[in-house]
Amino acid sequence: MILAPKAHTRTLWLAWLVTALTGCGYTTGLTLGPDYHSVGLEIFGNDTPEPDLELGLHRALTQATRNMLDARLVDPDRSQLVVRGRLTRFQRRAGLRSADNVWMEGGVWITAEAELVDPRRDVVIAGPVRAEANVGYARTNREAEPDARQRALNNLAERLVLDLFTGPAAGSSGSDPEAPTVE
Repeated sequence: MILAPKAHTRTLWLAWLVTALTGCGYTTGLTLGPDYHSVGLEIFGNDTPEPDLELGLHRALTQATRNMLDARLVDPDRSQLVVRGRLTRFQRRAGLRSADNVWMEGGVWITAEAELVDPRRDVVIAGPVRAEANVGYARTNREAEPDARQRALNNLAERLVLDLFTGPAAGSSGSDPEAPTVE
């Protein structure tokens, strides 16, 4: 009777060891492939008349990169890959007006371009890609436009990360075996 629990415990330990050693290697998020382990985000240029828009986009890109990529986020000077780009358009759009000509809703339209660069080899890996976000809002309070602007920046950041890290390599049809890839 004493040997049965030991044998059972030994079997459980052996099963756990086999499971731990033969795990599938599942990870969440997009992977960068075997050659790249870190990403840096440069502050985007701002060609729009809206001041400090690039700072909001940088925060949104940082969050999107952390959420979507299985890579270390480091300073662009020390990273293996760098995301760089610029904001090219910010436009407020008028929306519906009431019968009394009171402005009831509006919107913001933001456009950005970005590319993914390997600074060690001075090679563009992906891009340039262009993304747009158009977000409407009801003019119910003073925070409606800033909230819509942040939602647009968040959407824009997620689109840029997806487009840069899931698209084909820049300047290639995907058939060049020497072209660096991001998986």
